[in-house]
Amino acid sequence: MKLLIIGASGVLGSRLYNDTIKKKWSVMGTYCSRECDGLFYLDVRDKNSIEKVFDLFKPEAVVMAGGITDVDLCMLKPKLAQDVNIKGTINLVKKIKEYGSKLIYISTDYIFDGKTGPYKEDDKPNPINTYGRTKLEAENIIRAKLKDYLIVRTCQLYGVAERSFAPNSNFALKIIHNMQNGKKVYAANDLYSTPTYSGLLSDILIKLIEKNAEGIYHGAGAEFLNRYDYVNKIADIFGLDKALILRVKLKDLKLKAKRPKKCGLKTDKIKKEKIIELYDCYIGLALLKTDILG
Repeated sequence: MKLLIIGASGVLGSRLYNDTIKKKWSVMGTYCSRECDGLFYLDVRDKNSIEKVFDLFKPEAVVMAGGITDVDLCMLKPKLAQDVNIKGTINLVKKIKEYGSKLIYISTDYIFDGKTGPYKEDDKPNPINTYGRTKLEAENIIRAKLKDYLIVRTCQLYGVAERSFAPNSNFALKIIHNMQNGKKVYAANDLYSTPTYSGLLSDILIKLIEKNAEGIYHGAGAEFLNRYDYVNKIADIFGLDKALILRVKLKDLKLKAKRPKKCGLKTDKIKKEKIIELYDCYIGLALLKTDILG
């Protein structure tokens, strides 16, 4: 398998890169904003950089794990979100069609409005923020233009990006960093999701690629819970002072972009097809602790 991972410097891409290398796959990884040893430069907005990587590697399959995922940044800079998440997808799809590669696209539960979550694969999307709208449009482009594609939606991803560790690269790491430094953290008890460990999602992707799966799948953690309970689980696993956790409502956080309150993903399809055994936050967070401690 010749696998190209776009966004191999990020939380998911880094883990998937390492896991597929261990499986002896032929893998090329790319970075965009932060140069990383062993990775190649690729900006999906730049057709020339896409062309160079494809001509060099000639991938059989491409995982699109990059993009603009910062929800508030997408609202503040909608053109950037559109250029990367939509126009970048168009550029990538054209090259994939030319090479006859398979596209594995990582999407999000934020394509839903959060009124009746968690959601299954065929529930009707209705995004309420710029990030969700750009990801849904990218999904629609892929479905319209490609025959051989795999869209995997995930939710509240947590893990360590080995090549570019940063305490703010995902919510869990930010909480851990702040609490270890004695800072209070605010957690909404009316904001629900299915938090997903990067190692679990990497395993799901590998299994789906191996079985040449097509269409749309939901790949997420097995536990549906609110942000307050999630932060308490983080504190339990990492031995942090729960007195620092302040229970609030979503509206109290005064976030720049709207969040779907009751989102998250149902993974019945993964279970029915016996792709992999899913697990809850305690197991995922314990694995994260092992990753951090090395």
